[in-house]
Amino acid sequence: MEATHRELEGLMRAEELRDRLTEALVGLIRTGGTGSFHMISDKDRVFFRGLALSGSPDATEEQLQKGLGEVKAMRQRLTAPKCAGCAGAPDLTGEFSMEALAKDDPEVRALKFLILSGLRSLAGVVQKAMEQGIHDPELDERFYRTMFVLGEDFAEEDLLQIAYGLEEMRELSRKLI
Repeated sequence: MEATHRELEGLMRAEELRDRLTEALVGLIRTGGTGSFHMISDKDRVFFRGLALSGSPDATEEQLQKGLGEVKAMRQRLTAPKCAGCAGAPDLTGEFSMEALAKDDPEVRALKFLILSGLRSLAGVVQKAMEQGIHDPELDERFYRTMFVLGEDFAEEDLLQIAYGLEEMRELSRKLI
């Protein structure tokens, strides 16, 4: 009984870390932008490794904590220190909270989780392709834009169109391998 209780606590901590990693990934895109380049960047590697890890049911607490640290470090690296205090600088520091999803309408919340699940399931393929030096900047940008949407207020109809776009992203991902 004691082992089962500890295992349950471990699963809950891992799930909380998955949420924190997802929050950090949305924050990374808010800070680093949705653009992608023809060469694989460090941001690409960190983003796809973190997204794939956040969707892995086998990820350990240690792996999730390490992934969270990598994403936070990349976000810090992408933050332009001199721009942060500029009067005309856009707010790139906005944080995202998975708890905010609980306040969304049930339909919006369901669509956002559907989109997140789709992104997580496709991220592993893109990550493995990157490890082999294969990369599609257009697909990466679609991932970034779609991840960005999770932290914004979109109407149900807009989210539905984005969810439909996951099928095309799946086809593009399959072409990488």
